[in-house]
Amino acid sequence: MNEKAMILTDYHVQHVLRAYSQQLSVKSRISKEKIAKNTGQKDEVTLSRESKKMLIIEKIANEIIAQLTNGSPRNETGQVLLKRLSQEYGRPLDVASDDGQGMAFKVLGETNGGVKEYLAPAENNQLKKRLYEMTKSFVNEQLISI
Repeated sequence: MNEKAMILTDYHVQHVLRAYSQQLSVKSRISKEKIAKNTGQKDEVTLSRESKKMLIIEKIANEIIAQLTNGSPRNETGQVLLKRLSQEYGRPLDVASDDGQGMAFKVLGETNGGVKEYLAPAENNQLKKRLYEMTKSFVNEQLISI
C-alpha cells in the first residue's frame, strides 16, 4: 500500500496556533464590544404617576394664570379663582398684566367697580404666590373629580 504521511514542521504548527489565537482574540474583543453596547447606560428618565400628574397640574395652572393676565374675557374658572382670592384677601381684587413683566393686582372700588388702588410690590408678590397655589389646588380638585 502506498500511504502518504503528512509531515508538519514546527513552523507550520506555530503558524496555525498563532492564527488561531489571533482569531480568538478578535472574536473576544468583538463580543465584549457588543456586550458593552447592549448594556451601556441609556439616557432615560422615568417619571412616577404622581410626578406626571404634578407636571400636568402646573402646566394647566400656568395657562389659567396666563389667561387671567392677558386681558382676554375671563372664563368661569378665572372668575372662581379671583373670587376666592378676593374673599381670602377681604377686598375685591382684579388682576392684569404688568407691562409684560408679570401680574399686577389692584383693589376694585366697591361701588363702581373701578380701580381703587394698586397694591405694593411685596403684597403683589404674596398674592401671586397665593393665586398660583390656589390655581394648582383647584386644578387638582378638578382632575380628581374626573
